[in-house]
Amino acid sequence: RFIQGGGTYVDDVVLPNMAHMAILASPFAHAEIKSIDTTAAEAVPGVIAVVTGALLAEHDLAWMPTLSGDTQAVLATDKVRFQGQEVAAVIAEDPYTARDAVLLIDVDYEPLAPITSPQQGLEPDAPIIRTDKEDQTDNVVYDWEAGDEAATDAAFAQAVNVVELETFYPRSHPAPLETCAVVADLNPVTSKATIYLTSQAPHAHRTLFALVTGLPEQNIRIISPDIGGGFGNKVPIYPGYVVATAASLLLGRPVKWVQTRTENLVTTGFARDYHMKGALALDSDGRITAMRAEILSDQGAFFADAQPSKFKAGLVHICTGSYDMGAAHVKARGVYTNKAPGGVAYRCSFRVTEASYLIERLADNAAHQIGMDPAEFRMLNFIKPEQFPYESATGFIYDSGDYHTALQKVLDEVDYENLRKEQEDARAEGRYLGIGIASFTEVVGAGPSRDYDIVGLKMFDSAELRIHPTGKAILKLG
Repeated sequence: RFIQGGGTYVDDVVLPNMAHMAILASPFAHAEIKSIDTTAAEAVPGVIAVVTGALLAEHDLAWMPTLSGDTQAVLATDKVRFQGQEVAAVIAEDPYTARDAVLLIDVDYEPLAPITSPQQGLEPDAPIIRTDKEDQTDNVVYDWEAGDEAATDAAFAQAVNVVELETFYPRSHPAPLETCAVVADLNPVTSKATIYLTSQAPHAHRTLFALVTGLPEQNIRIISPDIGGGFGNKVPIYPGYVVATAASLLLGRPVKWVQTRTENLVTTGFARDYHMKGALALDSDGRITAMRAEILSDQGAFFADAQPSKFKAGLVHICTGSYDMGAAHVKARGVYTNKAPGGVAYRCSFRVTEASYLIERLADNAAHQIGMDPAEFRMLNFIKPEQFPYESATGFIYDSGDYHTALQKVLDEVDYENLRKEQEDARAEGRYLGIGIASFTEVVGAGPSRDYDIVGLKMFDSAELRIHPTGKAILKLG
């Protein structure tokens, strides 16, 4: 179907009397908005309406909730907080008129000093980014921890060797082939909405749309057609979705918005941006007795990560990995900066990628520091099959596993001993041959639901299969 051009994406959706929307983006990372003049844009033939944050505020739509319980500006009202932030929108009869007219909107900005790193955001004289929040006196988003700090300190005090690592996992963007898009169709008579959306989380999006618009959830239908790549980029809710929906509500006709490639790269959910410090405590045999991790997270201008509500840093406390250790302590701090908000983009798995990167780098460093082969170090420290079900030092329950056998199969497959010999021979000839080893324990599913929710939506996997007398079957998954 796809290779024959039979896919149906949001941009393929065409509804009767449909209008088109374009968004004006801020050229500044941090600036006060002194005024917005929409006169020239409104005068363009074919323009139906120009929407600003002030107009949305009249309808209590200027701010929206994020998946992390924060708030995010739909269209900026007081100031812009990252380059590319949405400032105004034009609704027109066709997309070309909308994009031409949006360039005629005149915004008077007063630039402010931007915060470009969490370290800078924590400086005593750093300007406060979220001045919209009355109780915000600094740029700290959260402080969160897991594990047993006292037990970890005791283990490190008795350690024969301590291995330390400081590393930065920079931002990444998933860059799906299809950008984000929406066609919002709200019927003012029935107060029912049909929203075609590039969504990886339609049920969560329905809840957020209900919170923003005031419509009951049963009146909102989210249709997620074929997705041209997502990788987590289409999990958050974006201002463009809300503006198009509000415009449809106010105008009484369908409104389509499709991002440009630049808009997608600049404004949508990034991942990573984690500054990490880690340490392992080892005994005289090279066994891990404890782990410490300190995380400094760049959240961008709004805390918009998609993750379980009680775990502010996602599931980064899975950082003990596949290894058996008696104690661990993880501290995480999130900081606002003048960057686009983060998300759950590209195989982020609620920060499991960052956690795995940290522990595997530490495992390699530990092996090198004590003069042990990296594979041997892992074999020595893996959780043993007879220890399952296993509760990690940070509270995760591992149901089963046989990590020793899995690694041994890999070593046998690549003829590890001869590969190391080949590496030695290459070194003697002045050539460098690298051999990397890593182990990864994935967090599959999310539960129990009493511990895992996003904006109140319980996270669990379920299935219901109904067989009807006609022989037809209905399978519900989610």
